[in-house]
Amino acid sequence: MEIKCCRVCGGKNLDDVLDLGHQPWGNDFRPISGEAEKYPLIAVFCNDCSTFQIKHNVSKEVMYEDHTYLSGANTSMTKHFQSVADKACRELGDKENFVVDIGSNDGTLLQTYKKKGLKVLGVEPCENISLKAINSGIPTVIDFFNNDVANSIIDQHGKANIISAANVFYHVEELHDIVKGIKNLLSDNGTFIVQGTYLPNLINNNEFDIIYHEHLLYYRIENLNFLLNKFGLEVFDVDFADVHGGSFVAYISHTSSKEISQNVKNAILNERKNMFHEKDTYVLFAERVKKLRSSIHKMLKDLVSKGNTIYAYGAPVKGTVMMNYCNIDSSLTQLAVEINKEKIGKYIPGVDVKVVDEMSVEEPDYYFLLSWNFLEVFKNSQEFKSGKRKFIVPVPEPRIVCKED
Repeated sequence: MEIKCCRVCGGKNLDDVLDLGHQPWGNDFRPISGEAEKYPLIAVFCNDCSTFQIKHNVSKEVMYEDHTYLSGANTSMTKHFQSVADKACRELGDKENFVVDIGSNDGTLLQTYKKKGLKVLGVEPCENISLKAINSGIPTVIDFFNNDVANSIIDQHGKANIISAANVFYHVEELHDIVKGIKNLLSDNGTFIVQGTYLPNLINNNEFDIIYHEHLLYYRIENLNFLLNKFGLEVFDVDFADVHGGSFVAYISHTSSKEISQNVKNAILNERKNMFHEKDTYVLFAERVKKLRSSIHKMLKDLVSKGNTIYAYGAPVKGTVMMNYCNIDSSLTQLAVEINKEKIGKYIPGVDVKVVDEMSVEEPDYYFLLSWNFLEVFKNSQEFKSGKRKFIVPVPEPRIVCKED
């Protein structure tokens, strides 16, 4: 469904700036090969509040009721969550001990709070993933978070001292109702923590594959604050982390309840200095992405023409975007390897490349690194250190990474 007004400000002054074609939604992995349903993947710029966002919605019931992403599948995310929890807990008073995680997935983030002795509650719409969390000792509401769910939590448990939304706050269609629910659920001295891809990093590093149907809009600190201010909330501190291609971690409170850090002021000044509130920045980005598509496809085609074997490494959602937009099918990458059991044995939607267990295949000549955000982690493997493993890394420009580098 095409949006007619901005998701943040409601304005109708929207301009198309990036067209990634018709694509399946990125997690539509299927047990048999075949044509996946496709939807337009177009990004627009709001000339009223300068929010960069997706033009078409795919129903949340389609995308999230049978999800395959698992937070705990990568150890680096667990370490990152621990550092965020440590910082959030430093401000808690003696009587503040209730944490709610929106889009809690398999409970990986909440485990870090539980180990600190805090009361935790997840909210996750995907039933099979929720059951994984419940079975690991994380109580979970199997539902989409909204203001009604927030009121139900208040009735049963009271207000939350910490609310977290890790890489989900840009996923939601009913954005204003959800922020209203967060406002109501957050205790007077509470902290709401939003983590997500930082838009300036995405643009600067040509990370076009992070733009997909689940990510409905993309945040800078300035436009995140614009949204929050409508509901009496504000960012009081922000950190930046090298996860998911460069992420922000925003710490949010009720308006005027906490001192605004210099980190927040500096971030907004830098965003304005670098023109992330101007449409031309995104038009130029789109031009770079078109050139990048051609160079990625050419590199893989040239390597295959010389007799090289290429497998995809990882099968993340952004990999679906990468392979569909760059016209990369099984003629260029014969298969993809994964450790996530939810994806093994299925096919990357739109290109019908089969996903197999990483341990079940011999080393190819090259791995096309779809999970490029974890390159530094993967360089620690014995295969890479021995010089046996070579990665084709697609962004910010396609390049081959091997031990000799």
